[in-house]
Amino acid sequence: MTGSDRVERPLLLLPPSKGKASGGDGPAYAATLTDGHPLAAARRELLAALQADLPGLDDRTLARVAGVRSKDVAAARQDLESVERAPTLPAHRRYTGIVHGNAGLADLDPDDLGTDVLIVSALLGLADLTDPVPPYRLEFGAALPSIGGIGTWWRDRLSDAIRARAANRRVWDLLPGEHARMWDQRVRDDLDVIGVSFVRPDGRSANAARAKVCKGRVAAWLITHPSATPGDLAGDLDPGQGWALRVTDTGVTATFSA
Repeated sequence: MTGSDRVERPLLLLPPSKGKASGGDGPAYAATLTDGHPLAAARRELLAALQADLPGLDDRTLARVAGVRSKDVAAARQDLESVERAPTLPAHRRYTGIVHGNAGLADLDPDDLGTDVLIVSALLGLADLTDPVPPYRLEFGAALPSIGGIGTWWRDRLSDAIRARAANRRVWDLLPGEHARMWDQRVRDDLDVIGVSFVRPDGRSANAARAKVCKGRVAAWLITHPSATPGDLAGDLDPGQGWALRVTDTGVTATFSA
């Protein structure tokens, strides 16, 4: 983080969610992977690796890759096998998790925002709110036989994209540890990144469900306050009962102590 209070259009980084809306009214996912997008080649490569590896994954391995319980493995396998043909929805309508619901993403018109939002995705890498997303279950922290760790694989391919998107802008990083793997630390060090962490008084991670609600509130506030500084966030936002915000050397810390 730098000491300057920048007012350029900021960038907000959010994790994806396991919860996703079903169906879709957009084109099949494979049809969206055109060369006009800077991550199109990487998305095609990941999709090809996924399709090639799926037949050889036993149910236990697939449960880890998809982040599902054993009873849901068959459905997850079917979804991943058909993901290239699956209809799409824009990202702000596809992701329905606690963070995204409390941020109100589904009700937003992305064209009217003063803040750019990127969602880190194991399938797409980085997704704008308008990017077409199929229904899928794929974990950023999982591994595929042909490419290894998905998060590490993406980090090598996201460095140029995130550098280009984030240069000369304030970046609000609301990513949990698993999705923070997308960062090349050298890239992060060159940018104006403000991390927001959610902890208990002893410094350990706060309860996941409570943290997601608070994170959604923070995201909603940042989206509607594009010129905000860390001091503004800590001083002006009501993060919810039991939460307190304070500015730290690395960004902003939200502490739950109720």
